[in-house]
Amino acid sequence: MDLRVNGTTLSCQTLGEGAPCLCLHGGPGTDSAGLRRSLAPLAEALGLRLVFWDHRGHGRSEWVPVEQCTQDQLVADVEGVRQALGLGPVHVLGISWGGFLALMYAARHPASLRSLAVVGAAASGDFMHRAEDNARRQSTAEQWAAYEALWNGSLADDESFRRAFDTIRPLYFFDQRLAADSVAARRDTRYRLAVRRFVIEHEYARYDCRSELAQIACPTLVAVGRHDWICPVDQAEEILRLIPASTLAVFEHSGHSPQVEEREAFIRHLRELLARAP
Repeated sequence: MDLRVNGTTLSCQTLGEGAPCLCLHGGPGTDSAGLRRSLAPLAEALGLRLVFWDHRGHGRSEWVPVEQCTQDQLVADVEGVRQALGLGPVHVLGISWGGFLALMYAARHPASLRSLAVVGAAASGDFMHRAEDNARRQSTAEQWAAYEALWNGSLADDESFRRAFDTIRPLYFFDQRLAADSVAARRDTRYRLAVRRFVIEHEYARYDCRSELAQIACPTLVAVGRHDWICPVDQAEEILRLIPASTLAVFEHSGHSPQVEEREAFIRHLRELLARAP
């Protein structure tokens, strides 16, 4: 379904029945298709109504000018989605960059959340230096070239963006054999290079929500894979220190996607979080 939110049209889908959980996708310039497939088992296991949408300017949502795709605006859109669907307080699950947005949302709209879970997230742009160092050490020559192209502005078009992301996909997993399935799960993802460049150059460079996190009032789960190369464990530990009612779950056999690599343990931690929610 399409939702009219803050002057734009967002492409939205839901899975399951039960308490609503807003699911925020990562990957600036991509969409929610892959995340929707990876999180689908949670709907029945946890009795949740999972709500997904492509951020403004992304995927199948309206491709507004990239200058409208600031993180502040995307956070305002989260609240706009909640209101457009007529929901009361909700659970929020943010994955990767979606976790950045979820942290900002929970801090700015504390009365709108029942619980918060962030996975593979960071509270500031400090993660970028760590990601580059880890990618340099762990990648093949081909993967390193793709990684550099994703960050240095040298990609030519949306299709080269897709190919570069597919190339570095093994880095996202402790068990790199899962990369092929991850690529397949994103087979219909729409890539938009222009919005990625805008977010990387104009938003990541000044991203820092650490001073806001004390405002988060709901029970919070901070989840991270032990082998996460993008947002390592110390980034999760920093979030833990800054959010009063938070707990940390480190998944020992996961990279950036514990919701895929250790799904049963991930579901168990979410179930414990939901039990703490008012």
